[in-house]
Amino acid sequence: MKTYRTLLILISLLISGAGLAQGKLTGLVQDAQSETIPFANVVVLKVKDSTIVSGGATDMNGNFNIDTPEDGAYFLEFSTIGFQSVKTEAFKVENTSFQKDFGVITLHVEENSLDEVLVIAERPRIEVKADKLVVNVAGTVMASGTSAYEVLAKSPGVWLDQNGDLQLNGKANVAVMIDGRPTYLSSNELQSLLKGMSSENIKNIEIISNPSAKYEAEGTAGILNVILKKNKLSGMNGSAYAGYEYNGFSLYNTGINLNYKKGKWNSFVNLDASKDGRFREQTIFRTFDLEEGVTRINQNGKETRFFYTPSLRMGTDYEINERHSVGVTGNLTYQNGENDWDNEVTLNPAAGAPSFIDARNHLEDEFYNASMNMHYQWKLDTVGSNLSADLDYVKLNKDVNTTFTNVFTFSPSDSETERLGTDNFSEYDIYAARVDLGLPLPNAAKLEFGAKASQVKSRSTLEFYEIINNERIIDPDLSNRFSYDENIYAAYGSFSKKFNETWNLQAGLRLEQTVAEGYSATLDKRTPREYLDLFPSLFVQQNISEDYKVSYSLSRRITRPNYERLNPFIFYLDPYSYVEGNPDLRPQYTNSFQLTQTYKNKYNLILGAQYSKDFIIEVPIQNEETNQTAFAFRNIDRNKNFSATLIAPLRITKGWRMDNNLVASYQYFNTQINGEELENEQFSIIARSNHQISLPYDISWEINASYTSPMAYGLYRIKSRWGIDTGFKKSFMQDKLDVNLAFTDLFRTQTITASSRINNNLNKLSQYMFDQSVRLTLRYNFSSGSKFESKRQEAALEELKRAGGD
Repeated sequence: MKTYRTLLILISLLISGAGLAQGKLTGLVQDAQSETIPFANVVVLKVKDSTIVSGGATDMNGNFNIDTPEDGAYFLEFSTIGFQSVKTEAFKVENTSFQKDFGVITLHVEENSLDEVLVIAERPRIEVKADKLVVNVAGTVMASGTSAYEVLAKSPGVWLDQNGDLQLNGKANVAVMIDGRPTYLSSNELQSLLKGMSSENIKNIEIISNPSAKYEAEGTAGILNVILKKNKLSGMNGSAYAGYEYNGFSLYNTGINLNYKKGKWNSFVNLDASKDGRFREQTIFRTFDLEEGVTRINQNGKETRFFYTPSLRMGTDYEINERHSVGVTGNLTYQNGENDWDNEVTLNPAAGAPSFIDARNHLEDEFYNASMNMHYQWKLDTVGSNLSADLDYVKLNKDVNTTFTNVFTFSPSDSETERLGTDNFSEYDIYAARVDLGLPLPNAAKLEFGAKASQVKSRSTLEFYEIINNERIIDPDLSNRFSYDENIYAAYGSFSKKFNETWNLQAGLRLEQTVAEGYSATLDKRTPREYLDLFPSLFVQQNISEDYKVSYSLSRRITRPNYERLNPFIFYLDPYSYVEGNPDLRPQYTNSFQLTQTYKNKYNLILGAQYSKDFIIEVPIQNEETNQTAFAFRNIDRNKNFSATLIAPLRITKGWRMDNNLVASYQYFNTQINGEELENEQFSIIARSNHQISLPYDISWEINASYTSPMAYGLYRIKSRWGIDTGFKKSFMQDKLDVNLAFTDLFRTQTITASSRINNNLNKLSQYMFDQSVRLTLRYNFSSGSKFESKRQEAALEELKRAGGD
């Protein structure tokens, strides 16, 4: 109670201090896509003769905070390179305590007509800000008709591992959010969701390598935040789209997006549906080095998975008055899928063991994801004090039924058939509440702090059985019931200040208390966990000259084990492969440093270093007695990562723009397994070049080329690969109808080959995910009404993307 009273006194003093400070002229400057504009000029001019009285520039987040001038009549003028200047209406100052919040000031790109040639200032495809990279997706050719998954996979520093999971700068454990909120999905379900989400609805993608204290500390590799387009018009407006893709299989996606703004209400409905799939050809070669000789297993497999995903996203916001607004957003996603995973296994085993196995697995699954967010925003005063609150609830259900039919061949005349099956059901209830308070302070400073509490309740049941004479015989040793409850309590404080035209600072500290317990009913084993952690962050920006800026950042982050990985069960894959849970997994901690250099607001060089302890990674362990391989996530001792990212856009000709980015990194992994010291290290390069070319008849042509050199990933070594995608876009009916034709992986070169060698046993795989495809997409945009500035603010709930594993 004493701590609570002290906190209230502190808040009261801060608010009082802000109110007694010298008068301020404040606001936020952004562009037409709602992206904040740093370092825009803000000038105070006299109404009488337009003479300049004072001024300043926006900070790294687009905010301005200028001392009130002496008594008189004034107006503000905003300007920056590539944008049209904007002037405010005149206002009158009667004393130096006068304060005025100008709200959101929107600047539009500059258009100049010179001899019938239209020159338009273009927003760069990739922008570097103090704390993140922003990839502008809206309007690009290759984004049209693709999915969010494909757009994320082609972002700077992002690549896909052998399981199709997203990695950032060679690092696993990336937190994926949509509009600042987590997705709560396992890796397979996350891939399905992102593949079913049209990139047509994406505005941009934020790549946040070192998040500030305001963000959850979860996600040691950083955050990929998908920002969806928001309504900018009053009245009714929206779009409808439909796409068809062929990659050896016929797939489709379609949807409609509606927005309606009238009076104080602003509402939207997004309905999407897709038939997607995952298709894979895979070969696996394993060797077991035994005293009596080497056992070899060759496995050729083919996976065919189709899944249908309808989803509904809807919400409404109500502006009570200029200071208060409330809103609610809901999401419903359903997925129904079927998967056939067929393998032919050839062995040179010991006597009495089979020499060939025909393994045919059939899986049927259903997945439900329902989430709701309620949010409230209160502008406490006219100088920028702001209070926001969010309540979230998420319900996840997953039901997976699998049958395994194995035919063992011992000789041409001797074979046996085995039929097995699993029923796996899991459900999650996630509750979260948070509150954030922002207080401007004198002398261009700001204080933010907040608190959050979340609770997760998960339950899962696995029944493993053998089918004999069409009757199920439950195997209690391979069946399991598991529950996991987790509570996280967090609080943070953040201070930012612009000291002068050269130096800007933001420092924060986040505290998170984790209380959790896992319980295996089958083993009657409880695994309690309780730990308290501090996560500091520091951002410093130095404006060395008008053309050269440097940013420095430090942070500490955590990755907690996904719930399914803590479940001590054995999940059967085939006679020689299974997945094993690990209740002893520990959290992974990562310390990061990043230095960003920006030249002429165009070219960027980002240097980074990371050190991770108890790195969580999949490790294949081979049993020499049974010739089986167990795939389980384990903590390896150390991981070091050093990286350099170069972003260099070029203008080849008036109609040919090229965006290039290069990530060079060094990865080092170290651990001990069965008494053997294992090290894996590699210097690697990820290079991407995007070309946007204007052709006659207003046709846009886009080409994406990529190259990934050999990489180290945990205990795996991954070979190099490259690929080229291309696409064309043409608009009709005064840009209301867009037609896109795209071709991906033109030369079928995106094959992943990975290998690991542990205790002299080799595990090597090569797979192709049917990335080569042709896609046709149509999109029609309709609107009525005039432009307005939406009051809606997306809540930044960074929650546990750990339901079901990653």
